[in-house]
Amino acid sequence: MAEEILLDYELDRPNVSVSQSETDLKILLRVNASNALRATETPATLNTNMALVLDVSSSMKTRELDALKEAARHAVQGLSPGDYITVVAFQSVAYDIVTPTLIVDESTIVDVMKKIDVIDQFQGGGTDMEYALEKAAGHLSVVPEHDQVKKIVIFTDGMVTGIPENCLKTAREISERGIVIDALGFGTEFDYKFMQRLVSYSNGVTELVERPEEISLVLERRVQSATSAVATNVRLELHFTPQIRANRGYRYSPEIAYLGKMRLPGDTRSISIPIGSLEKDKEYAYLITVAIPSRPAGKVRVVKADLYYDVPALGVKGGSSTQSVIVNYTDDPQAVAQISGAVERAFDEVEIGRLVEELDASMKKNEHQNAAMLFDILAERYRELGDTDMSEHYDSLKSKYARDGQLSQEEMNYTRHKSTQKRESGVQLVDASSLI
Repeated sequence: MAEEILLDYELDRPNVSVSQSETDLKILLRVNASNALRATETPATLNTNMALVLDVSSSMKTRELDALKEAARHAVQGLSPGDYITVVAFQSVAYDIVTPTLIVDESTIVDVMKKIDVIDQFQGGGTDMEYALEKAAGHLSVVPEHDQVKKIVIFTDGMVTGIPENCLKTAREISERGIVIDALGFGTEFDYKFMQRLVSYSNGVTELVERPEEISLVLERRVQSATSAVATNVRLELHFTPQIRANRGYRYSPEIAYLGKMRLPGDTRSISIPIGSLEKDKEYAYLITVAIPSRPAGKVRVVKADLYYDVPALGVKGGSSTQSVIVNYTDDPQAVAQISGAVERAFDEVEIGRLVEELDASMKKNEHQNAAMLFDILAERYRELGDTDMSEHYDSLKSKYARDGQLSQEEMNYTRHKSTQKRESGVQLVDASSLI
C-alpha cells in the first residue's frame, strides 16, 4: 500500500513575480486517510480508552444535571467491546464514579449506566477541575496499552475555581502523555476562552452547548470522534527554507482555531504541529502564512512538510508522507494573477478567530475606536462568506458595546464558538495515491 495517511497542499498564489521584493503566501495543508485505508476490509478503527469528567458543582441546575446524566448514559452506549470507560464527577473535590472498566458486552454498559445515575448525589461546591483532570489521566494511564485512542471529555457549566494556571499546566502535562482533552460547556458562566487554551495543548476541541437538550448530541459526537480513529501519534513537521519568513498558523478543520504566530526555534527553522489521532472519514487541514523574498525565475521549495503517523491495525509504526511546497517565480503577469479561491476562502474563515481575539483584547483595554473597527471588519467578513445572521450579530454587538461599554460572558462565548465553526466550502478529502 502507498502512504496510508495522505498529505496534500495548495497555494493561494502558485506563481509569484520576480520583481516583487517580498510576497505574502498562504499555504493550505490537508491530511486525511487514503481511500485504500478507508476501504480496507481489516477493522481499522482503534479501541478507545475514554474518561468522562463531569461537573456536578452547585451551579449545575437540576435540568442540566438530568440532561448530563442522560447524555453520559447515551454516550457510553456508543462504546464497543474492547473499549475502556472511566467516569469522574467533580466539584471542589473529584469522585470516582466508574473506575477504568473494560467494555465486554451489553451487560457492562448497563452496569456503567447505573453508576452514572447517582452522580447528582455528589453535587455541591465549586468547579475545581485540576484534580479531576489528574485523576482521569491517572486512570487512563493504568489501562494496559493496546493501540488505543486516549481521550478525556470534560463537561462543565462554570469558570474554573482554584488556580487556573495550575489547571493549564496539568493539561499540558497530560497532553505530553498522548492524551487528548476535549471540552464541552454550557451556561452563562462557561469560560470558552480558558477552555480553548486548556484543550490546545493536545489539539482538542471546545464546543458550546446552547441548550440542555443538545448535551446528548454534542457528547455523542465526541465519543464518535474517539471511536472512529484509524491512526495515532499523527504529527506534521514543517521545515522552512532559509530566508522564508514564517508568519501565522491556523487550524482549518475539523474545527477552526488560531494557533498564533509561528516562531522558529534556533537554527532548525522547523515547527511541529501535533494532530494526535486521525478519524477515518475526516479531513485535517492547516493554513500557514509566510513571506518569501524576491528570486530569479524558476521553481523554489519554500517549505518541506513531513507527516508522521502510526496505523496499528495495519502494523504501521512510524509511517510517513512528505510534500515539498513549491512556488514558481515568473515574469508572466497572467500567471502571477492566478489565485486559488479555495485557499482565499479558507483564510477568510480562519482569520475570524484571530480577529475575535483582537476584539476581546481591545475591549479589555478600553480601546473603543479599535473595537468598533473590528466589529465592522467581522461583520463584513461574515457578509462576504454569505452568513447574514452572523453579520447582523456583529452589527448588533457593536451597538450594544457602544451603549454599555462591555459584552457579557455569554455573548463572547457565542462569538468565540461561532468563530470555530467551519462553513461548507470547496475543500474536499483528497487521495493522491495514484500520483505517489
